[in-house]
Order: sequence, then C-alpha cells, then structure tokens
Amino acid sequence: MLILGYDGAVAQEHAETEQFLLGSTGYLLARVGMEARRAWGQMLGGLGLTPHQFGMLMALAPLTATSQQQLSRAVGVDPRNAVPIIDALQHRGLLQRRPDPADRRRHTIALTPAGQAMTGQLRQSGEELEDWFLDSLTDAERAGLHATLTKLYATVTSAAYR
Repeated sequence: MLILGYDGAVAQEHAETEQFLLGSTGYLLARVGMEARRAWGQMLGGLGLTPHQFGMLMALAPLTATSQQQLSRAVGVDPRNAVPIIDALQHRGLLQRRPDPADRRRHTIALTPAGQAMTGQLRQSGEELEDWFLDSLTDAERAGLHATLTKLYATVTSAAYR
C-alpha cells in the first residue's frame, strides 16, 4: 500500500488551486450554498423533516388555510409532487386537509396545533443556524448580503430569466 505524504509540493498545489477557486464568485456561491444546505439539512433531519416539508410548513405558518395548488406554488413544487409531501405531514399530525367550503371538490390545507408548534421550533432552530453561519459578519455586512441575495433571487426566479 502506498501512502502519500502531505509535503510542501502538495501543499503548494493545494494553495494554488484554492486561490484559483476563491477567485470565482460562482464557485463561492455554490460552495457556501453547499455548506449552508448541509448544515440546514442536518438541522431538518434532526427534526425528521425534509426541505420540501419545511417549505410547506413555513408557507402555511402565516395562513389560516390555503389550497394545495396555492401552497405548491408558494414553495415551488409541482402540485402533483406535493401530494406525498402533504400526506407525510398529515400522517405526522402537522397539518390537516379539510373540505373547501366554497368548492366541495377541493380541500384546504391548514396547520394543526402540532404543526404550529413545529413551525415555532423551526423558526428558532433556523435563526440559531443562521446566527452561527453568519457569525463572522457585522450587522451591516449581513444586511448587505441579504439585500444582494434578495436581488439575485428575484433575478433567477423571474419569468424573463427562465
């Protein structure tokens, strides 16, 4: 078995590669996003949730009730793909389907008391994770980053971009 040592030549090559990569904004966006997704996924996994389930719960939090189509649109999930996500959350007792009083062929979706408690826990855990992740930034840098990301989000989610 051959064991390679981490000598000066390898260290120099690594430093040059890292410098090259850190010069790319696209690489930095992708890498920081990957690390944020990893940490966020671990937090959600600890609560037994997936990112899509998180999105559905948090989108429902400020609402009394909504339709499956409206909820799907809000979180960016095709309505046909939303059914198993909604089923799983309903099975856990976090949301409920009720007949739509305006149209009996449709159902509205609303959080249960357990779902409301879960969204509170998700907000708190999310804030703690965000504080940890952005710890090295000043308040002004955080505000600037948020403004920049909001602008980029508006661009990539616009109809003109697609």
